[in-house]
Amino acid sequence: MRSAGGLVFRWLLTACFGAWLSQAAATELRPSWREEAASLRAGMFPAPPEFTARYAFGWEGLTAAEARVRLRREPGGIWRAEVRGGTSGVVRSLWKLDADYTARVSANNWMTRSALLTERYRSYDVTEEMDFRPGGVRSKRQSTRRGASPAKWMNFYVAGLRDMAGALLLARSHDLADGQVLNLAVFPGEWMYLVRVKVEGREKLRWQGGERNVIRLGLQIDWIDKDYSLKPHKKFQRGTVWVSDDAVRLPLRVEVKVFVGSVFAELVELQTEPAIRRRF
Repeated sequence: MRSAGGLVFRWLLTACFGAWLSQAAATELRPSWREEAASLRAGMFPAPPEFTARYAFGWEGLTAAEARVRLRREPGGIWRAEVRGGTSGVVRSLWKLDADYTARVSANNWMTRSALLTERYRSYDVTEEMDFRPGGVRSKRQSTRRGASPAKWMNFYVAGLRDMAGALLLARSHDLADGQVLNLAVFPGEWMYLVRVKVEGREKLRWQGGERNVIRLGLQIDWIDKDYSLKPHKKFQRGTVWVSDDAVRLPLRVEVKVFVGSVFAELVELQTEPAIRRRF
């Protein structure tokens, strides 16, 4: 059984990475979405600097959670992405969740090598191991919840399938020209989704007392069913991401409407390498 809380938090963490989607309906997608996702190659935009970022999350006007994102280079042409976060404040007293996520992504094509997700709830833990291959991903999800099914490896066959970090790094490597659309096959854990990326335009965002140059992107997620047909994601309704129009290309503000209400993510602090600390 899928955890609704875990799903919401996982997509909040995705927002930290800038999962950029459009508001087109699934019926508007061409039947060749699998070929498009498999054939999408890295663009020419330079790789990001190594950084550590901190995000604050809100849920229906309440401060609900925070997360820290780290992106680092490793030997052998690998990038390591780490996200650590959890609910906070009043929300934590009602719903305790801490989550850790680690992914290793190849620098030459932004293909995910592996990922590990751990969700710690008040009375049980969930762990998912993901081993990505050119033709898809092999995944094993294990829960300590009473009565949970025994863990077993499952295979998902979609060429070009990436985790959240790999999908972001692939998307941001492109020009992100106004009107550009990218179809990304994404496996954030548990199941597959088609992420449709559409660049809605450049603008200035009023940002904590000043203005920032940003790229505005719409949000939509489609469920990839067992027969590989596309179904609208009922738990994700609509959203907007404002990404900094600079060399880092990080989301400054994310506003999303999901099945539990309205949530937002906001960049609070960014430290790039060499260390330059910026508060927003």
